[in-house]
Amino acid sequence: MFRFSGFRDGHCHPLFAAREGAGPNVSGCQSVSEIVELLANYLAANPDCAWVDCGSYSPNLTPLSIVRGSAVGVRFQLDLASATVPIVIHAEDHHSIWVNSAALLKAGFGEVAPTLENAKFEVDSNGMPTGVIHEWDAMNLIYQYQPSPSLESDLAALDRAQNRLLASGVVAVQDAWIDRGMETPYLAAAKRDLLRIRVNLAIRIDPKQWQADLQYAKQVRSECRAAALGTGRDLLTANTVKIFIDGVFSSETAFVNDDYCPGGRGTPLWDKQELSALAIAADLAGFQLHFHVVGDAAVSMALDTIEEVDLTNGPADRRPVLAHADLIPHSEYRRLRELGAVVCVQPAWAVESESVQELAKTLGEARARSLYPIRRLLDERIPVSFGSDWPVSPPESHLAIIGAQYRQTPDMTAMPYQIEQATTRTEALRAYSTTVAYQLGQEVTMHEDQVEFDTDVATCTPAELRIATVTRVTVAGRLVWPL
Repeated sequence: MFRFSGFRDGHCHPLFAAREGAGPNVSGCQSVSEIVELLANYLAANPDCAWVDCGSYSPNLTPLSIVRGSAVGVRFQLDLASATVPIVIHAEDHHSIWVNSAALLKAGFGEVAPTLENAKFEVDSNGMPTGVIHEWDAMNLIYQYQPSPSLESDLAALDRAQNRLLASGVVAVQDAWIDRGMETPYLAAAKRDLLRIRVNLAIRIDPKQWQADLQYAKQVRSECRAAALGTGRDLLTANTVKIFIDGVFSSETAFVNDDYCPGGRGTPLWDKQELSALAIAADLAGFQLHFHVVGDAAVSMALDTIEEVDLTNGPADRRPVLAHADLIPHSEYRRLRELGAVVCVQPAWAVESESVQELAKTLGEARARSLYPIRRLLDERIPVSFGSDWPVSPPESHLAIIGAQYRQTPDMTAMPYQIEQATTRTEALRAYSTTVAYQLGQEVTMHEDQVEFDTDVATCTPAELRIATVTRVTVAGRLVWPL
């Protein structure tokens, strides 16, 4: 057996992923009609189902069908699966959804779509919602009517998530999006001694109510600390706040320096002064800042904010996180290094795929060649941590390692994507363990969190890595896998 320090996922959403995984899985469907058939069969087998929430469709699927010479929006196609049960289907990037008429009517938007800044209800030529919705502010107008899961179902989901992570050797995660109520199953699991991995919660801060959200973050942090005192085990923390600066390229909401879509270059989700005020207040309260940034302009805005915090609050060991950072301005590597930022990347995205090919069309070949610059970040001596962004990508460890080292999918059949940005195996393992531990402030616990494989994952081939089996995992010195 071969022993390693446990892997850590610097940016994922395990509770959300496990909730979504309980519903019908449409990810293998090649058309909207296949999705409709799958959903119809699911509802026929589950006649008491009152709401369908599932994932995830490929952004490459067209949401329109031609019926009798007219384009029919996805809402009316999903109505063929059910005209009465609300249906919500997440996109693979989880920044867009498809919904049927029942879901729109539940939210009061059957005939008229609302106008929202930085969020979109797509409409047809008559101004009616097509069922395609982009970004959180708009999607939440639907989500707020979705029935809340019970505590016991959430605890079961959390257990499924932990089993999947531990089976891949992952001992700690940054849950990078916590809204009100999502902390409840984590706290219950901690108090009942059901938590087997280390979890740091990042409370999402809404620009429209950031003062209230910051107070909520303080409350959750206090509850996590109380749970640790009550049980004597400190696996659950809430030391981070999550700040979305922009969206994603696929929904044309990434914030980019130059035009890339019909709407221009995207717009930030925050006013710059409000963002600085929040960041300064959160830092004074002792929270780590975890920024969602995709476009190069968003990266610069995050760095401006971190710089403002440094100037206002004074130097400190902050370890701010820039998650994703798909497109980084060439001029910003110096500031990334000097400001002590950790860049949490998703190596599973840095492979030749339909998504990357679509990005090349959207951004142009020159900018596309600058995507996912992992080698450049390492050469510039910037801490690089790995994350899966599960459920956007699966959380299995071999996907990150192969993606980073070979810029390839696990089957190794495609051409490598920008191979000059590849890492070594040693660098990949370090980014997936030591650097995430540094990001999470868990360096001192690394010797307590160990994983054993039946294969030497430090030297094996990609084919061997794909089938490497975890035989034993200890967290905080306790055996947690297998049970």
